[in-house]
Amino acid sequence: MDLSKLQKDIYQNKVNKGFNTTNIGKEIVLMVEELGELARAYKNSDKKTAREINQKEEMIDAIGDLMIYCLGLCEMLGKNSEEVLGEIIENNKERSHTGQI
Repeated sequence: MDLSKLQKDIYQNKVNKGFNTTNIGKEIVLMVEELGELARAYKNSDKKTAREINQKEEMIDAIGDLMIYCLGLCEMLGKNSEEVLGEIIENNKERSHTGQI
């Protein structure tokens, strides 16, 4: 998948739909809301109920939305998402951490 093309497609969709294309802060707030949705779906997913499958779908949906926001932000900031991701992946190879919270 070509992330560079995808980020341009995502941005164009924002333009076509009249969504925000200039206010970085607004995008961050919307991403925090999506992250909250992901956290709520995760919190509820460990409850063994009939909604368990739906909660997983809600988590996947929130992850997808976050990915869209990330790619859209890259386009808004004029950064190539493939390069950004590649740099982060390489930096993480050199990082050391305990993996504990």
